Amino acid sequence: MIYGFFGSIPGCPHQRGKQALRGNGKTLSMTVLAYQSYLSESKDAISNYQTEFSRTVPTEEIGELIIAEDIRDSVIMITEMQLYLNSLGVNTKRLHKFIGEVVAQSRKRDVDIFYDSQRYTDIHPRLRVQTDRAFLPRKFHLDDTPCSLDRCKKEHIIKLYQHDPFERNPIMLLRADIAGQLYDSNEIVICKKEGAKS
Repeated sequence: MIYGFFGSIPGCPHQRGKQALRGNGKTLSMTVLAYQSYLSESKDAISNYQTEFSRTVPTEEIGELIIAEDIRDSVIMITEMQLYLNSLGVNTKRLHKFIGEVVAQSRKRDVDIFYDSQRYTDIHPRLRVQTDRAFLPRKFHLDDTPCSLDRCKKEHIIKLYQHDPFERNPIMLLRADIAGQLYDSNEIVICKKEGAKS
């Protein structure tokens, strides 16, 4: 399965009010769902960011790794996917390799791919079409008031809404302070420019 986590999804009824796009729980929600899959199915875990349970691999190398090592029975987590497969333009070789050989073949390899992005429309359309589940997390204070600040220091609950296929009520409630222990929320993830040397 391919799972996408977004700060905004055009036309989504859960996207009401003054909700933060940044810092709204995308990576936290993605990490928790991937962690559940990792535990329940005894899968290997690979990510482009540091977690307590995955092997960290640069974004550019994840697709190659899956193909070259014939990775199977795994959970793949990619944060800030728009940096790698942007809707405004991407290297066609990269696009073909990742979508055609990794994403499209993931079911046969028993590989679940989890990714996040600020905006749904920032992701290349070929990946959006392949995405089986689209989620929209919303951040709330413990008193259930919506939080609109991306760097709010209060404690939060993340309500995870499923947009596609649509579920009216949140599918999960997450305590950010507890779930956040699974990864470093301050890590900065970048992608190397095409042709750049390491």
